[in-house]
Amino acid sequence: MKKSWFTRIVVVIILAAFPLSFYFYYKYKIDNLSHEADKLQVFWEAPAFRYATQDRDSLSSDSLKGNVYIADFIFTSCGSVCPNLSKTMAQIQDNFKDNSKVKLISFSIDPDRDSIPVLKEYSTRYGAIPGKWFFLRGDKETVWSMAEKGFKIPVVYTPQRGKGNEFTHTERLAVVDGKGEIRGFYNGLDEHEVSQLYDDVSTLLVSMTRK
Repeated sequence: MKKSWFTRIVVVIILAAFPLSFYFYYKYKIDNLSHEADKLQVFWEAPAFRYATQDRDSLSSDSLKGNVYIADFIFTSCGSVCPNLSKTMAQIQDNFKDNSKVKLISFSIDPDRDSIPVLKEYSTRYGAIPGKWFFLRGDKETVWSMAEKGFKIPVVYTPQRGKGNEFTHTERLAVVDGKGEIRGFYNGLDEHEVSQLYDDVSTLLVSMTRK
């Protein structure tokens, strides 16, 4: 009889301690990831913008505050870098599809041909989730200036290279934090750098829960 009561007491203690151990474990983990976010370089403030989306509404940089977003620059008729870059973005979307604080932004550098219907078709082709992955269209000169001066991602027009290759741009993805500051650049076609992007975005998300 005494052993039975002793066993019950031990079980109660274990059951009480079990959730506490998880609480302290995750608190430790969150605290450490928050410190890691402080170590991530702050490059500069991301440029302000407001452009039309593939869904015929508009999206602004102000509306993205409080979210982490990943940005790239593409054109839908691209026959080289862009398709693979969009596949990477689709994979990123899939990895963070359940986190509403992660958004993806693809800026078109060829708005003359990338009409809203064209962007909509392209977004559907890559499985863009409404409200998650936005394809933006704006004035060409404004978008190019924003890419080159705001994100330091140059765009060069090279028509002699032929259709699908007439724009030269890098494979860079930019990560912007909840305050609108650029926190990293990554080669979207390099597996190691994309893996680092996942880690850094996760770190920024955890740090936001502490604010």
